[in-house]
Amino acid sequence: MSTVKRVFFYTVSFVALGVCAGGVGLLLSLCFDIVIKGEAWEGFARGQLSLGLAMLVTGGVLWFLFWRAVQRQVSGNPAEIGAGIRKLFLNLTLGVAALAGLTSAAEFLRWLIRGVPVDLFPSAGLSILIVTVGIWYYHWRVEEREGQPSSTAKTLKRWYIYVLSGFGLVSLADGVIEMVNSAILCLPVWGGDVISGGFWNNQVQWNLSWILIGGITWWFYWFYMAKGDYDSTLRQVYLYLLAILGGALAGLSALTVFLFHILRFAFGGTIAADRYFTFLGWVVPTVIVAAAIWTYHQKAAQKEAARLHEQRLSARRVYLYLMSFLGLGTLIGGLVTLLGIFVELCINAASSEVVAPGWWRTELSLCLALLIVGIPLWFYYWRRVLKMAAEGGVVERGAMSRRIFLYAVLGIAIIALVTDLVIIVYQVLNGLLQGTFGVNVWRNMRWSLQTLLVSLPVFIYHWRILRRDQRLGAEELPLKKTVTLLAGEPAEDLVHRIEGKLGSRLQLLTYLGQAPEGIPDLSDEEIDSLISDIQEAPGSKVMLVVAGGRIMVLPYQD
Repeated sequence: MSTVKRVFFYTVSFVALGVCAGGVGLLLSLCFDIVIKGEAWEGFARGQLSLGLAMLVTGGVLWFLFWRAVQRQVSGNPAEIGAGIRKLFLNLTLGVAALAGLTSAAEFLRWLIRGVPVDLFPSAGLSILIVTVGIWYYHWRVEEREGQPSSTAKTLKRWYIYVLSGFGLVSLADGVIEMVNSAILCLPVWGGDVISGGFWNNQVQWNLSWILIGGITWWFYWFYMAKGDYDSTLRQVYLYLLAILGGALAGLSALTVFLFHILRFAFGGTIAADRYFTFLGWVVPTVIVAAAIWTYHQKAAQKEAARLHEQRLSARRVYLYLMSFLGLGTLIGGLVTLLGIFVELCINAASSEVVAPGWWRTELSLCLALLIVGIPLWFYYWRRVLKMAAEGGVVERGAMSRRIFLYAVLGIAIIALVTDLVIIVYQVLNGLLQGTFGVNVWRNMRWSLQTLLVSLPVFIYHWRILRRDQRLGAEELPLKKTVTLLAGEPAEDLVHRIEGKLGSRLQLLTYLGQAPEGIPDLSDEEIDSLISDIQEAPGSKVMLVVAGGRIMVLPYQD
């Protein structure tokens, strides 16, 4: 089957399946409304019956014909089984069905928690749940029976697994935070009811249902579906960029808000203390939940790092630079705010205007909160980055994530400096030419002065690091070759050994025919010689072919 034909058949199958599922859902919902909720058989119900039957018949027949034709093409054909379009269809169907079903399951579970009131029976939610469970189970059986015979199939399956795992983790965390927040706000310490109706309200019941649904979803996809999937780049992306980085961002944001409010209260002012601390309701559980997520996934990542080669942990390098960037940005924000206080003090001292007392409390609270969070965050992660660069040498200094980080910081600093200089020069010249140069001119360019004084040392520091990397040859590294290994049987051990020496990923293709010989057992010296042949081969693409008890190095181009 050609690619265009595959796209056509699977697209029509997907749309027809959705129409058929919608029709079944409408009919089930109508039955629940009449039988359980006792609704009358009126014009709307008849219209719903007609629409449901039309969607069921049209979509069902169309899906049956196209899916049957697809299954005939797939039967006994490994190329069709492992086709990317088919695997995209199966995993997309599984993902959409799972997400819709989980949302409906949470709605139905909330109804059970509320005490099964008949008048609030979720007819539509239960209908969607039944339909999506059937669709998910059927396509899951198809996917499990076929397996993942190609690298594309494995990648698409991993996307499905880790997206659902992330969805479950976020739902679980959000449900816990919201429930604890509701519990704290219901405490009799706020000088009155903050939440009307008491603790056991509709929102808490909804949160409890999502805690259960999210927890079960995360457990199923992370501990069962993703079990043992260590040799996966998407797993590293999930660990470092979603769980660890996401947990750090949420926790640090909540911690910054906590410090800001505490410092603002400590500095005094007209603050109603009876309800001022209600922010603790979401700040405290957010910090605790984010710390738990960060700690668990950090330990999991460290445990798995021993099993993997460094080149498979590029997500960890990206995570370190992202956290360094976050820490640097937080630190800069604190310094800019701190300088702003001093500039404002100088302006107020030279001005005859009456300044409201305590104007500095909010800015100083924000400044200290940002500095308390930003300084240790930037120092810790930037020191790890510097250590990694010192140990990795020119290869590490030439890593893409490092180049992006340095050029991004320099680019932002240059834009800030140019903008600040334009504003400062404009304000000075405008004040001189119009004869209004005075305190107002300084007040108008206050933020530009603050940003300029902070951006300049940031630019100089990172510019020196960039120049040092360039002198060491970080930007003159040879282009990495795209290496593909064609072997007659699973060769993961050989792939790992070659990748460890090569310093980059290698694509593995499995020969489906009768292999003439097994994978040769190469010594370390032979691996080194093979790497040398790969590097010396002309062009940027190399095919490694196992034949005759040895590995042939064949350079090629598309």
